[in-house]
Amino acid sequence: MIEPVKIGVMRVVQPIGEFYIGSIPQQKLLQISYTEVRSFIDGTQKDLAGIQRERSLKRVREISEYVRYGYATFPTSVVLAIDERMVELEQVTGCDGLFQMTISEAEDDGAILPLSRAAFIIDGQHRLAAFEGDADLDFDINVSIFVGADLSDKAEIFGRVNLAQTKVNRSLVYDLLSYSKTRSPHRTMHEVTIALNREEGGPFENRIKRLGKADPGMGRIQTLAQATVVDGLLKHVTSEAERERNRSFLNLGAPRRSQDSWRNFIFQPFYDDEEDEAIFQIVRNYFSAIQGKWPTAWNTEEKGYILNRTTGYNALARFLGDAYLSICDKPRVPGQQEFWEVIEPISLRAGDFTSENFLPGSSGSGKLYRALMAEARL
Repeated sequence: MIEPVKIGVMRVVQPIGEFYIGSIPQQKLLQISYTEVRSFIDGTQKDLAGIQRERSLKRVREISEYVRYGYATFPTSVVLAIDERMVELEQVTGCDGLFQMTISEAEDDGAILPLSRAAFIIDGQHRLAAFEGDADLDFDINVSIFVGADLSDKAEIFGRVNLAQTKVNRSLVYDLLSYSKTRSPHRTMHEVTIALNREEGGPFENRIKRLGKADPGMGRIQTLAQATVVDGLLKHVTSEAERERNRSFLNLGAPRRSQDSWRNFIFQPFYDDEEDEAIFQIVRNYFSAIQGKWPTAWNTEEKGYILNRTTGYNALARFLGDAYLSICDKPRVPGQQEFWEVIEPISLRAGDFTSENFLPGSSGSGKLYRALMAEARL
């Protein structure tokens, strides 16, 4: 039986809310903590659950070796979320902001909330996993504890802690936006991307890698990462996506736009008016025209072709803005035929869209974009 955990903590107040910082011996923290890896439910992309990335055994081994060195240290906190029913706080007399925290099992409608699943690891699973199997190692873990954090808060904290670190897959961070309670350019473009991936018969049907990895049960090669598609669409909404997300979080509404701002960001008026379906239709109609113009290059799974991969998609997503402006004199949804008329004069053929002609990366993408502009005479 696991004994209740008693620790001294300090309260910290920040915009997202309050949390408590303290330290717990690694043996005790291992006993009361758990994690949930974000993954496909029933082996398909239809439904997903969890927050954490998959555990890297290589990274765990590296950290496990490190913690046994005489100079080992983890100065940054392991971030935890604990159900408020499992926490008791008693203020330390005469010390403002200092508390005695007791973490113990609780009851919920007759069911026991076990102490073994008290602390959900929002960030730090690899650090903690490195101590597994060595109960004798004397190592206190400093922790930041969010009491009563819901799923949206957990996802937000994980994303903010990890987005700037290259070790976290950006597609995973974007996918966690589905838990967000507030509207933002990131979340909207994420939802449009998922809708494109799910549309039966659409140009992106099952082509997008949710979480940045292919679905092994799909039966086809998925050539575009979720983050790649989101980033390409996001550029047509705003150049200040994080600032606008913050405005939405603070309920400040959309910023004031100039009358012609839509000419720089074609999705902006639809985003401001919450007409997400219009954004979806524009993207679907445009890429349906692309698919109709170059069916072989767009549908191929053969290596060496770039039109339906990152290099080609980035060029096409950029060209979308120019094609749209050549059609529209005000914000509206052009049909597939209208986009077809823009790209029909382009003489490039399926065999031209190869990595030999357009090198992978920004240089090849830029070259293809310039070729599309020149051939379409835009």
